[in-house]
Amino acid sequence: KTFRIIPKKPTIKTVKALKGGFKVTWGKISKQATGYQIRWSMKSGMTSAKKKTITSYKTTNFTKKKLKGGKTNYIQVRTYKTVSGTKYYSGWSAKKKATVKK
Repeated sequence: KTFRIIPKKPTIKTVKALKGGFKVTWGKISKQATGYQIRWSMKSGMTSAKKKTITSYKTTNFTKKKLKGGKTNYIQVRTYKTVSGTKYYSGWSAKKKATVKK
């Protein structure tokens, strides 16, 4: 038998613009996730996106600092599940944007 492992997609609750950065908060997915991956980009198509992996499913927020003020960043989150050393990813959440404060 074969089966596909597809973790549940998270939902972004809030994105808050900070001075020189942003803070994103999402809903916890405890049963199906090992952790989360966050990506952000100044382009809405998410090209040249930077990524950060959160290794605990208990963590439900991420703060990024040291960004240029006045620039808009688009942010997405997805979950992953590790099975036998292989990571299986959910789809990306809906895009949210934050304009970094100067």
